[in-house]
Amino acid sequence: MKEITLDIKSLIVVFSFIAVLGGFYYSTLYRLDALELDLENVAEQLDVQTGELKQIKKQLRRLSK
Repeated sequence: MKEITLDIKSLIVVFSFIAVLGGFYYSTLYRLDALELDLENVAEQLDVQTGELKQIKKQLRRLSK
């Protein structure tokens, strides 16, 4: 049976790599959450503007009669 020996330098490299991947994962999640919030805000603004546009069109039709 082979015995695996790891020196401190190898462990530091492995843990550093794991830390970088973890940081990438969590920063990506944070950015996606922020994008989703921005998208929701834009969707709400679009709904409001669509309703206002319908009201304006309705008023224009009344005035043109």
